[in-house]
Amino acid sequence: MVQIGKNVKYDDYGRVTIPAQLAEMLNLVKGHDEVWWNVVNGNVCLMKVTKSYSGFDFEVKEIQENLREYEKRYLDEYDPTSELSMEELEERARQEYLRDKAEREAFVKSKKS
Repeated sequence: MVQIGKNVKYDDYGRVTIPAQLAEMLNLVKGHDEVWWNVVNGNVCLMKVTKSYSGFDFEVKEIQENLREYEKRYLDEYDPTSELSMEELEERARQEYLRDKAEREAFVKSKKS
């Protein structure tokens, strides 16, 4: 999995925008194309509605190629030469997650006040 573009916020109107890089990767045309969402193993997936031609979906193949090119440029891989073990990296990441989770809970609590 690779992050595409910058993080976006859930706005006060209940909308989420997608990064320009993702729209470009999906070849989205404003006011024309449709997308749909689903959740797979806790991960939200965004899919472009594409057209099949006699069972062949050429647009999906183009999108897959766009993703492969993007991954080649930006994929963040685990560096086995790192001085930290995988367990140490996981613990460091877990502590960062718990700090972020507490910050988020404080933010939600302040919005309710």
